[in-house]
Order: sequence, then structure tokens, then C-alpha cells
Amino acid sequence: MPKKNARFDEYSYYPMPPSKNDTQTQSEYHRELLKIERRERYIDGLHVQAAYTTIAHFWLIKQLVNASEWRFVTDDDKSLINSIHRVFSQEIRRTDGHHFLCQTDKTKSRKKAYEEFKGAKANLLEWGSVRDIGTNSLRKLAYLYLTELFETHKFHKVVSDEVSSHNEYADNPIEHPLATPDRGFRSVDCTTDVSFLEPKDIAALIVNVNDNATNTFIQHIRRRLSILERPLTTARGDGKSYIYSNFNPKYAQMALTILRTYYNFCLAYKTKEGKKDVVATPAQRLSIADKKYEINDIIYLR
Repeated sequence: MPKKNARFDEYSYYPMPPSKNDTQTQSEYHRELLKIERRERYIDGLHVQAAYTTIAHFWLIKQLVNASEWRFVTDDDKSLINSIHRVFSQEIRRTDGHHFLCQTDKTKSRKKAYEEFKGAKANLLEWGSVRDIGTNSLRKLAYLYLTELFETHKFHKVVSDEVSSHNEYADNPIEHPLATPDRGFRSVDCTTDVSFLEPKDIAALIVNVNDNATNTFIQHIRRRLSILERPLTTARGDGKSYIYSNFNPKYAQMALTILRTYYNFCLAYKTKEGKKDVVATPAQRLSIADKKYEINDIIYLR
């Protein structure tokens, strides 16, 4: 099929380097060419600031979920923290919203993590025995331990001037008494003001702070999307193979969107609600869905 500008022979394509008769210099040409090449690498939806996208997601969640109180658990991700404090500023100001930091040292070995888990268990049991607490429940002991700790420990400090005083975030984390076999100890902090709560109420909040939900979803990504799996280690252990790696972020984004939808609306799991076990999807637990959806419901949604 003939091209539209085929009659121009060697000048039928774009961009065209400047000829000796052009007023454009080589440096100007390369600057313009760089803009074109950069634009070619643009993928719609991937070149937006993380904070902008996060604010939009939190705003949408706020509209969908009818909740009177909000609890957030994140790592030290500034875009997440800033977005939470912006979108839920009124709830935080009314003390109806609280944000907790949960951080784990991911460089430690599995052996080290398991040793910390066993040590934490022994320490809690010993602490309960010294105080003659008649239970071996680690969760109950952790709650009582934290209640005692928060008689003196504060996440915020009082800043005073000649006119008034206010509470300010003190960056004063604690080590959570309940370690996990695969990640060991984790540090926990609170960026919102909980100084008005009794120690037992703060302990009830902190004892539930963990990053299990986030880690579960990340493991789903790694196990269900082979293109996003970790690189394979060679047999000799001296190199890595990226044979299954993804080379197009556009399709990685599409795959993640499909998996996220499936995870939230189709994949039910068992949780304990009060004294009974409940099998529900994350969307059902947040009351933004009234049933478990099948994959066909998502694919053929109209």
C-alpha cells in the first residue's frame, strides 16, 4: 500500500535531522527528539504521582464505606501517611480516625525471625508468671503488658509556649510484644493523638496492629502473577534469572487491577467476628458488597 508522503523519498518520515539549510541546530533537534522519545514511553495511568493516586483511592473508600471510626495501619510511606491525614483530616481532628505505623526489619533471616518469635513468647509467659496472671494466652498477656506499658509510654509530647500548649508527634515507637514466626519483632507507633485514651484502650488498639493483610495481598501478587514473581536464583547461587519477568508495565498494571478486583470481591476467607467464624470477601467485610461475586460477574459486568 503506498504511503501518503512516499513522493518525498528520503524525507518521508519524522523526525527528520536538520539539513545544512535549516535554521534548527543539532542541539535543538536533539532536545525536541528527546521529548518525543520520552512521550513514546508514556503509559496511561502509570505516570501519575503516587500521592495523587493515593488521595483519590482514599477519597473513594471514604465515599463507599459508611463508618463512624477509622483505623489505618501502614509502613513509613510518606504518600500514604500524607494522604490519610488529608482525606480524613476532620475524622482525625474529632479523634474518630487514627493512623498506626507498623514496620518490620525485612533484612533479617527467617531463622533470626523465628528466634525472636520464640524469645517473645518466653518473655510474655515469664512476665505473666512473675505477676501471677492466671493465663497462658499470649494475646491476653500482650494486652495486659501493653496496658502497663502505656501508664508511662507516650506517642506524643506536650509542646508549650507562653500562651498555650499542644500535643506533637514524638516519633517514639515501641516493640510489639507479639512477634511472628516469619518476620520476628515489629515496631509500632501512632501518628495521631491518642493521649486522651486510657492505657487499656490504647493497648486494645495496639495489640491489633499488624501488616498481615498487606503481606497476604503481596504474596498473592507474587504467587498468582508469574511476571511479578521474584527473580529465580541460578543453581550455583551466583546469579539471578529473570526469565519470567515482566517487560511491559502496562500489562503488569492491567494484571494487578484484575487481581485486586478478584481479591476484594471474589476471594472469601474465614475471619472471627465476635464469637463466630465468618466467611466473607474484603468487600463484604467493609459493607460495600452484599455477596461474594463470581469471576464471571466481574468479567461480564455491565
